[in-house]
Amino acid sequence: MTEQAQVTPPSPFKNLTGAAIAATLATVLYAFTNMVALKLAATPLQTTNTLANRIANIVRTVLLAMGSGATMIFAIIAIGLVLLTLKQVVSSFSNKPQ
Repeated sequence: MTEQAQVTPPSPFKNLTGAAIAATLATVLYAFTNMVALKLAATPLQTTNTLANRIANIVRTVLLAMGSGATMIFAIIAIGLVLLTLKQVVSSFSNKPQ
């Protein structure tokens, strides 16, 4: 026999704590991605080989895409947690018996 655990929704405080952590990570990743983009844009490639230039451009593009993607993921998580908190607060006010 298996016992089913009751699943309770997380509290608004936990949601906002998670949103703050995700927003902090998104901000740090944005600053890091911006710094990397500026460094890559300011540093010219030191080769005239076409294949090496193409590979270097692909690597640069992948670096910036991964940084931007991670930034967006954490930003969307932070926004979603804030919206979940708002939904929980509004539903707790609307479900109270009078």
